[in-house]
Amino acid sequence: MNKSTAILFAAAILTTGSLSSPLTPAPLLPAAEAGAADHSFIEEVEARYKALESKYRGLYDADYKQAHEAYDAFYDSIHNDQHRLNRAGEDDLAYLTGLLEDDLKGLKERYSGSSARDALNEYQRQSNPNSSSGALWEYAAALNENYSSSTHWEFATAINENYSSSLMWNYHKEINENYSGSLMWEYSSETNPNYSGSTMWELHNESNANYSGSVMNQYKLGNLSRQQAEARMNELLVQGEKDLEAIRGAALAGLSRTQQETVQKLTALRDSTVSRILKQRAQSLEEIMAVRKRHFGGEIAVKPLAFGFGIQVVIDGEPQTYEQPPVNKDGSILVPMRAIFERLGAVLTWNAQERSVTAVKKETTVYLKLDSTEPTVNGTVKPLEVPAQLVNSNTMVPVRFISEALGAEVSWDGAAQTVYIQTK
Repeated sequence: MNKSTAILFAAAILTTGSLSSPLTPAPLLPAAEAGAADHSFIEEVEARYKALESKYRGLYDADYKQAHEAYDAFYDSIHNDQHRLNRAGEDDLAYLTGLLEDDLKGLKERYSGSSARDALNEYQRQSNPNSSSGALWEYAAALNENYSSSTHWEFATAINENYSSSLMWNYHKEINENYSGSLMWEYSSETNPNYSGSTMWELHNESNANYSGSVMNQYKLGNLSRQQAEARMNELLVQGEKDLEAIRGAALAGLSRTQQETVQKLTALRDSTVSRILKQRAQSLEEIMAVRKRHFGGEIAVKPLAFGFGIQVVIDGEPQTYEQPPVNKDGSILVPMRAIFERLGAVLTWNAQERSVTAVKKETTVYLKLDSTEPTVNGTVKPLEVPAQLVNSNTMVPVRFISEALGAEVSWDGAAQTVYIQTK
C-alpha cells in the first residue's frame, strides 16, 4: 500500500484535566434568603456537566477518527496483497498456458498419425486451463477469486467488508457507530446526552434544574438544601466521570483486540492461500508432466512462482508502510531507521561524521553506529548479531533490538512473515 499509516491505535487513555473537583462551597446566606435557590450554584453545576460532556465528546471524536484510519490502512494493505496475488496468478497462468501450447505444437509436429492422436489429445486436455477435467484447469480454478469455494475465493471473501460474517465485515461492523450493538455504537451511545438511559443522559438530566425530579430540580424547588444538592451532584459527577472513563477504556480495548485478531487471521489466511495455490500448481504440473513423459518422454522446464508479499511490520495492530521494505538479514529483520524510531516515540539525532544515531525516549537513550554490532542502551553495550546497515541507500536497523530497547514487546510470526510490536 502507498498510504502512510502512522496511527497509534491502542487502548490508551488520553490525558486530560480532571473535571471531578468539588463544587465551590456555598456562601452563608442571610436568613431571609436561606430558602431561595442560588442561581450561581445552578450555573456552576451546569458548567461542570458541560465541561464533562465536551471532554468525552472530544475523546470520542478522536477515538472514532483513529479507529477508522487504522481500519482504512489495513483494508488498503490486505486488498493490495490480494491484487498482487491476482496479478501474479493471472500472469503465471498465461505463462504456463503459452508454454504448454508451444510444447504441444512442437509435439504435434514431431508426432503424427492415429497412433499419436490419443496421446496428444490427452496432453492437450491436461494442459488446457478451460478443460474442466484437466490438471491445468484445477490450478486455474484455485486462482479464480470468483469461483465459489476456490482457494482464492475464500481469501477474497474474508477481506470483503460487504460479505456478511466475513472477518473484514465483522471488523467494519465493530467500528460502525450506527450498527446497533457494535463496540463503537455502545461507546457512542453511552457518551450521548440524547440517548435515553445512557451514562451521559443521566448526568445531563440530574444537572438540569428544569428536568422534573432531578437533583438540581429538587434543589430549585426547595426540596433539597444546597448542601444536600452539592453533595449529591459531587457524587454523581465524580462517579459519572469514572464510569465514562471505564466505558471508553473497554471500548478501546475491544476495538484494539478486534483489529489485532483481524490482522493476524487475515494475514495468516493470505499466506495459507498462497501456500495452497502453490501446492495446487505443483500438483497440476506434476500431472501434466507425467502425461508428457509417459507418452513422449522427458519434461519441460518451468519457472517457479513467487508472490512476494514481503515482510510485514504491525505496531499495536496497525500495519506499517515503508518506502524501503523490511529485509531479513541472517535471521534479523531490519527496518528503516527513522520510521521505526519515530513511530515508537523516540527523538532522533543523526551524526553524519560518525554515521551514528542517538535516539531518546523518556529515560532511555539508544546509541548505535552503522556496521557496528555494539550499540548501547543508557551506556550499556547490547551486542547484536546483525548491525545497522545501508540497504539500497537506506539506513536499516534491527527491529527487535530497537523496539525492545524502547520498552516494546516484539514477536515474530514466521508463517505470516510478520513482526508484531506492542508498545503498551
